[in-house]
Amino acid sequence: MFLKALRRRKPIVDLLRETQGQKGGLSRSLGVMDIILYGVGSSVGAGIYSLIGVGAKEAGPAISLSFLFCGLACIFTSLSYSEFAARVPVAGSAYTFVYASFGEFAAWLVGWNLTLGYGVSAAVIARSWAEYLSNFISDSGQEVPSYFTKLDIEGVECNPLSVVIIMACTLVLCLGVKESTKFNAAMTVLNLLVLTYVLFAGSPEVNEESLEPFAPKGVKGVAKGAGLVFFAYLGFDMVACLSEEVKDPQKNMPVGIIGSLLVSMSIYVSLSVVIVGMAPMELLGGLTP
Repeated sequence: MFLKALRRRKPIVDLLRETQGQKGGLSRSLGVMDIILYGVGSSVGAGIYSLIGVGAKEAGPAISLSFLFCGLACIFTSLSYSEFAARVPVAGSAYTFVYASFGEFAAWLVGWNLTLGYGVSAAVIARSWAEYLSNFISDSGQEVPSYFTKLDIEGVECNPLSVVIIMACTLVLCLGVKESTKFNAAMTVLNLLVLTYVLFAGSPEVNEESLEPFAPKGVKGVAKGAGLVFFAYLGFDMVACLSEEVKDPQKNMPVGIIGSLLVSMSIYVSLSVVIVGMAPMELLGGLTP
């Protein structure tokens, strides 16, 4: 019985029937542009503000190639996500897809794997946000108490301000899908405007000497850099979680998933060239590169 339960699958028909017959369920109110903005907003901030400097320490100026190769790999993965999201337009993303295809035990493993990935990425980005906020307040002439940014707990350095940021983001999500989508869209547009300004204002400031040697550690360095920045693309698979809230998911989900990935990849590659070209390598690699 136990082994049979591990292999137990839930047919797609049953998943769809449960969604359609559920009272007070999620409403289908999102369009293609909402999906793309959600995907871009979920990933671009991580890659640009937190990972370029870290990856450049290993790949050098060739970090742009690391982002490119990661993006190409994710494109093939996104095709699978798009197919599943169109066929099984319910909440759950990869967990639901695996549950319907391989069974309950495989879905359990995938679910915890996703939780671990999202948890690690959220921790890194929250700490980076906290450092940026702390630096911004300090540059404004205000002193930030040390216990807000560095707190030693049994030998482990923690950042309480990052916890506050995560709680604030959670509160926004609890307001509802429409409100959180509007907030995400506004923040994503603001983010893209800032990055566009950096791209056009920084391009003339690129120093060719900063781009040489382009790949100091060769293919090994590019591959290691790709491993460091790969989870910057997590946003495209998070889009699949919106399947149950999207209008006409069979048409809009594939366009939204692949579209958000292409936009994110273009931003990563172009901005990484500009940032590495502007800043000396010794300045890159911290929480606020």
